[in-house]
Amino acid sequence: MGEDGPPPVNDPFLIDECLSPDLAALANSRNHHATHVVFRGWQGALDAELMPRIREGGFVFVTNNGKDFLALYAKEEIHPGLIIIIPGNLDRDEQLKFFARVLDFVEPLEHVVNKVVEVFSDGAVTMRDWP
Repeated sequence: MGEDGPPPVNDPFLIDECLSPDLAALANSRNHHATHVVFRGWQGALDAELMPRIREGGFVFVTNNGKDFLALYAKEEIHPGLIIIIPGNLDRDEQLKFFARVLDFVEPLEHVVNKVVEVFSDGAVTMRDWP
């Protein structure tokens, strides 16, 4: 990330309600646009109900609910990207640490369209085409 402007990946991030709202603050502090499901008043929405909102907002969705969202994203011809924090039951500080690793990984990229980015318990970050 340079000081001349925003990082290349500048699609807005939407953080799932299963993760801390502080992830949105971290992304914003790193010159991204980010919001949280709770900030939008979408808490309690079914995963399938979030998909049209994700699509319409052009959000890169950040979740630790990979199983359900991988299935939903597999039905999308084009999507802005999906980020999955694999380890479950992480406290706030651990979530921030793992999301920071993801941001380090994606910031140099032009986009994550039709990609799934995953961060694993050992801190490794991978990216693959999806679907």
